[in-house]
Amino acid sequence: MKMHGMKKACVAAAISALIVGGFAFPASACTSVFAGKKATADGSVMVARNEDVSSAWAKHVKVFPRKVHKVGEQQKFVTGLTVDQPSVSYKYIAVPDWDPSDGPFEEVGINEYGVAISATNSADANEKAIASDPFVDNGVTESVIPSLVLPRAKTAHEGAELLGKYIEKYGSTEANGLAIADKNEIWYLEMGSGHQWVAERVPDNAYLIVANGLRIDNVNLSDTKNFMGSKTLVSYAVENGLVSSNDNSSTFDFALAYGDIGQLYNTRREWWGQKTFTPSKVQNADLKRYPLFMIPDQKITPKQVMKFLGSHYEGTPYDPSTSTGKDERAVGVDRTVESHVIQLRSNMPADIANVMWLSLANPEYSVYLPFYQGATDTPAAYKLGNDQYDDQSAYWAFRAPAALAATSPDTLGVGLKNYWNKYENQLIANQNLVEKRATLLYKTDKQKANQYLTKYSNDTAKDAITKAKQLRNGLITDIAGHAKGIFDPNL
Repeated sequence: MKMHGMKKACVAAAISALIVGGFAFPASACTSVFAGKKATADGSVMVARNEDVSSAWAKHVKVFPRKVHKVGEQQKFVTGLTVDQPSVSYKYIAVPDWDPSDGPFEEVGINEYGVAISATNSADANEKAIASDPFVDNGVTESVIPSLVLPRAKTAHEGAELLGKYIEKYGSTEANGLAIADKNEIWYLEMGSGHQWVAERVPDNAYLIVANGLRIDNVNLSDTKNFMGSKTLVSYAVENGLVSSNDNSSTFDFALAYGDIGQLYNTRREWWGQKTFTPSKVQNADLKRYPLFMIPDQKITPKQVMKFLGSHYEGTPYDPSTSTGKDERAVGVDRTVESHVIQLRSNMPADIANVMWLSLANPEYSVYLPFYQGATDTPAAYKLGNDQYDDQSAYWAFRAPAALAATSPDTLGVGLKNYWNKYENQLIANQNLVEKRATLLYKTDKQKANQYLTKYSNDTAKDAITKAKQLRNGLITDIAGHAKGIFDPNL
């Protein structure tokens, strides 16, 4: 009996280690897809990204209510940045870290005016740019960007312009790329040094893949419809030798001047994204740079983006599961703490039209759930969890089966992916009916419509947790060697 008990304890310890994993990765490795409204199948502006941090770092999902502020009130962050509060902070839904000791890291969200942000995709600046205009310790950083923009912006353009002003005034702590969007457009913004930034409007018929490198290469600040940037963006680069003073081109290559471009760790994912959505364009997988914007061969759907965000170069020599690709950095990785695909549409009221599809944990083995702009609260489990496994938080509910299935990707992994895929497809199929009902309610009572959206989002989110825990239990039993075939369609 003693030996049997020891065996059980060893199995439990091993499973716990598999679920929790290690915490040794900074928040500096993400992959993004941003698509204009004429590049998507349903006419939505689409903003999507994997937030890659650690295999053990819970994310929460919260609604932050609208607030009225007194004159002189300030927004103070633990990073040291302090800014004046607006007269009114707009309501928004976002996905903060469990631990705010380095800032809220809200990462992604949508506010009451339909402005969405995905921040950030960390990048590297080159040594010359950093030496001439160093990053600022207490400036604008990834951890505070959504918390600055979402309470203040009524349009994507206004949000990008506002963030740029903050960068010029307070400085940036790091090089970053991020998207600020609304139902009409996406502004993709990059920071290349302490005070230099640029933003470019994503063409309506195109998409952009970002993978931890600065990308903007064709800046023309006189084209104010499509560009904005710091006042000294070009002159500073010339004066400090970041670009040649003999360059007589009409456009400015921001990424070349300020970035550290050409790293395969990044560019391979850009190649893969362009190969995924524009397979007709055959490109070498080893190029140092790829086109900034691409036209998709077929209009892009949320489901296709979800699949891409969990992908790992399938069918190529770069697949990390093969001997030739074992050292490759794929799009879908175990240390993804959340992945999001935001739809922003103009064919119905904003509270209904704008939805954040959110996957907690690695999206390859998890599920995207809908959270509507109009929702007024989230379930309690989505506000719980830290860096230690627990049985109450939503993050760990999804992280646990994902980690367990990854131990046997060809059997348990395939089963889990198939299960969540069917569940996710059903949610997507239900979307039209849910939104029709909400729209009918909205015509007579906006509050009832938002109550309906809140209930739908929350019921779905809670049901998915129940399913995830059942899957976890079955996988543990299977790994322990006592059962097979846990993926019962009636589970």
